[in-house]
Amino acid sequence: MNKINIIKYISIFSLLICIFTPCHAKEVVEPFKIVAYQKFNTMERFDPKMYQHIDQLIYKLIRVNAQGGLELLPSTSKDLKQLTKSKEKYNKVKLLIGVGGAKKNSEHFSVMAESSKARSHFVHQLIEFCQKYQLDGVDIDWEYPETQQEQANALLLFKELQQVFDQRNLLLTAAITYTPEQVHFAKQVEPYVHQINLMVYEPVKGLTTFQQQIDFAVTLIEKEDLSGEKLVVGLPFYGKNVLTGKTKAYSKIIKEMQLASTDIKNINYMNADEVKSNASKMKQKGYSGVMFWELGFDTPINSTTSLLKAVNSVTQ
Repeated sequence: MNKINIIKYISIFSLLICIFTPCHAKEVVEPFKIVAYQKFNTMERFDPKMYQHIDQLIYKLIRVNAQGGLELLPSTSKDLKQLTKSKEKYNKVKLLIGVGGAKKNSEHFSVMAESSKARSHFVHQLIEFCQKYQLDGVDIDWEYPETQQEQANALLLFKELQQVFDQRNLLLTAAITYTPEQVHFAKQVEPYVHQINLMVYEPVKGLTTFQQQIDFAVTLIEKEDLSGEKLVVGLPFYGKNVLTGKTKAYSKIIKEMQLASTDIKNINYMNADEVKSNASKMKQKGYSGVMFWELGFDTPINSTTSLLKAVNSVTQ
């Protein structure tokens, strides 16, 4: 057999190997995301330069009524126009609207979700809202579907949202807390959303510090086998008085520390190093990213104490 025939047979053999065995290009690894919540009542602190350091911004909030209609706050339209205008130079950033939230902000979800007519109206209202304000998607924050019937209705709602959102290339995310029951529910929601924002900063009985909460949440995440590709873990940009339960913005805590105030002695919070360490841990575990509540609570991005700056250093 001459040299030319040998080369020919080797080429044919190599081609057959690629046909019958996985011979693919390198796997594309999605970048670690930074997701920021921006609340309506801290908009005066919003700096458009923040868009340089985040991948998603979720503006809170609007509410849903029992019929599936949307209820806006007086400042919603003005705030969204400001955020959209500010984002023009930062096309990579996705701007979403947050629907629902704590207490009365979620009070009509249960009644709305049990009606097919109300669910359909809600879905189409959200589509129109996203088109009107040039939004990239919606974050559903129902706090919380607890009964079996509520969870079943919530899944119906997410399925209907997914079908319509996928057609229009809109992001659908779900904000869910990290109790054992809700993490189990998150696993059921997973197939119907692009992202689960796990609110690990929410208080859970028996857990005193934020670090305890994060460690507890990670254990549940692994137990329920939540998909790392869809999981964004929440970090606190505020502190909490361990005696009274009252919360305080991280920027105020830093200011009081600088003034040597005694008011922070019972405050549990995370400093820049702790936030950076936990963000790095989430990245190493293969989670999709981290998010935080909320952007308006941070110190200026150019300061050494900025939590967003600390998180951003992990992605770099």
